[in-house]
This record gives sequence, C-alpha cells and structure tokens, in this order.
Amino acid sequence: MADNAPLADVLDRLRSCEWVDLTHSFAPGIPHYPAFPDEERETIFHFDEGVGSTGTGFLAHRYSHIGQWGTHVDPPAHFARGGRFLDEIPVTEMVLPLVVVDVREQVAADVDHAVTVADLEAHEQEHGPVPPGAFVAILTGWSDRWPDGEAVANRDADGTAHYPGWSVEALRFLVEEREVTAVGHDTTDTDPGVVVAGGSAPAETYVLGADRWQIEMLAGLDRVPATGALVVATWPKPQEGSGFPARVFALVDRA
Repeated sequence: MADNAPLADVLDRLRSCEWVDLTHSFAPGIPHYPAFPDEERETIFHFDEGVGSTGTGFLAHRYSHIGQWGTHVDPPAHFARGGRFLDEIPVTEMVLPLVVVDVREQVAADVDHAVTVADLEAHEQEHGPVPPGAFVAILTGWSDRWPDGEAVANRDADGTAHYPGWSVEALRFLVEEREVTAVGHDTTDTDPGVVVAGGSAPAETYVLGADRWQIEMLAGLDRVPATGALVVATWPKPQEGSGFPARVFALVDRA
C-alpha cells in the first residue's frame, strides 16, 4: 500500500483543483471554416425502434464531419507534408503548463488584431516568462460569439471576415525563443480573418511547419488564470489523422 501512496496523493491533489472545460459542444450548423462541409448526423439505432417488437434497446449515431470540427486539434501534418500525424503525438504532450495571453483590449480596439511579440512581452512583464514546453493560448473574447456563425465570421458588406488571430512573428517568438509545445486560440483560425479571406494562412503554416500542434475554437479561457494552470488536451487516435475534435480542460489550483 505504501508504494501506492504517492499516486493517491497526486489524485487527491488533482481533485482539489477546479476543473474548467475549455471545449465547445459540436453539432450540425456550428461555426466552421467556410470551405468545409457541415456535419451530418444520423440515428442508426434507437431504443424503441428497429429489430424486434421492443426495438434495439440502445441508441447509436453515425457522425460525419471533417477532422477540423468544433474545438479541435491540428497536428503538424495538417499543413506540413511529412509532419507528425495525430497518432504520432505522444500522450506526454497532452498535459502541459497553460499560459493564457489576454488580448481582449487590443481586439476591442481592432477586430483584425494579430497578436504581436509586444503583446507577449507585456504578458511576461506582468506574469513572468513563458516556460519551456508550455501550451500558450490567446484569449480574444471571440468564443463569446459561439455558436452564432455570422457573429463569429463577422463579415463586412463585401463578405470579408474580420476576427483576430496570431502573427507569424509572435508564434516564431514562442517557438524559437520560448520553446513552447503547442498553441491555441478561441477563434476559428490561427490567422486573422482578413488574412484567411485573402487566401493565405502564414501563421498556421509556420506553427504547424515548426512541428507544433494547436487547438482551435477553445472556450472558457476567461475562467482560467494567466499562468499557473495545467491544460489537458486529448483526442482520438486515428492512424495518420490530420485533425479531430478534441476535449480540452484546465486544472486550476483553487489556492
């Protein structure tokens, strides 16, 4: 029993934390990249229908959706030919120190804001350096618009989407200067909407090409502190998977 005590202590410690779900529920019609098809969901078996006079006795659905659906993970292979697929990302990368960079003020002044190195340096000046191996997420406030697709896209009269995102320079700083493991955001794309509307994705191309993975469409980042929490990011393990809905949550020390 003594040998099991340390692990039991760890479990007790985790249970004393606040567990914050950072994941949107997904369903047909949720906000998504406009080139992707909508989800299709079919009831294959239902309790009171089907085989026999009493039905099947269970419920089962068929889900059809693209890998990049809802709160989801993008592995390097999503953009980088030869990059790691989902099944090649080890579970040791799925529990990481969480850093949340709050740029809501910048976004309120400019919805097309691309997070800058100056934003990251201001965060570090207040909260300390981003630790190596961290998961760094930007809190833009955009998840407050979920699940209104029009509000999330925020298109102008010409149909151009306007929402915030990352700059290549900020991601390069995190990868090369801070050696982060992964990044995340509460928007539908890594790059700002005007960049994506122009047909390019330099920030996403850079970060996935740098052998980092990311989580898109995060929720609840306003409920976790800027530093000190842990993030747990999990997903199914499709062989050579290029993306999949993820379940992401944070562990926050109540103290």
